[in-house]
Amino acid sequence: MEQSIQFETVIESGVIRIPEQYIKAIPAAVKVTLAPASEPRIKMGAKSKAGALSPGDLSALNINTEGWRFNREEANERH
Repeated sequence: MEQSIQFETVIESGVIRIPEQYIKAIPAAVKVTLAPASEPRIKMGAKSKAGALSPGDLSALNINTEGWRFNREEANERH
């Protein structure tokens, strides 16, 4: 029995894109089962191609840590 491969992708116009790292490992005949992803990990921009990111797809997170004290022992305590 061969190993199954699982990945998340976006279906565009009925086409399921297979990630590059799996293309050579997939045999010519396969059985396909579709299930909805729990939540999309990457939101594709309107002009983005499947699997490609545009600058608008990512945003930076800015956290003000002024006056914040970090205590490694406290952070590693087991409760």
